[in-house]
Amino acid sequence: MNETDERNIRRVLAAYTELWLQHRMDEWGELFTEDSDFVTHRGIWWRTRQENVVGHKDVPASVLAQKGNYRQEVLSVQGVTPDVALVHTRWSWPDHQLPSAPTGEDREGIVTLVMVRREGKWLIRAAHNTRRNGLDDFDPRREEKSTHTAGSAGLDTSSARPTPS
Repeated sequence: MNETDERNIRRVLAAYTELWLQHRMDEWGELFTEDSDFVTHRGIWWRTRQENVVGHKDVPASVLAQKGNYRQEVLSVQGVTPDVALVHTRWSWPDHQLPSAPTGEDREGIVTLVMVRREGKWLIRAAHNTRRNGLDDFDPRREEKSTHTAGSAGLDTSSARPTPS
């Protein structure tokens, strides 16, 4: 992947964020291939550009009013082939409040994207949005004094059956 490709991919992602913030979802959808996949942070899997756009349009007005708090930054762009890139972004949405919630909460997550070059244009072929939930159950970066076993991970192993010898 050369610098021009990376710059063009970053431009697409800047447009992705800007159009999303403005809730211009039809234009936002044009950044995706027709056969694109999008997995939401709740695990909903949209399998076409149209499903993705319709799903993202269906947002309560109270949530739309909060989009100004949303931020996204590109963490990495890696070439897989000359026409395919793997991209990771980090998003944050401070003080996000659902209509039924009494208060807001700070949200953050990672989006993994597969981007493809089609007819000289970089488009999003797949995206998987993962919301960070604050749990660090299996974070390998966490410092531990003991080895990674069920017992050291805080799991109750008292009812575990012995392994036959």
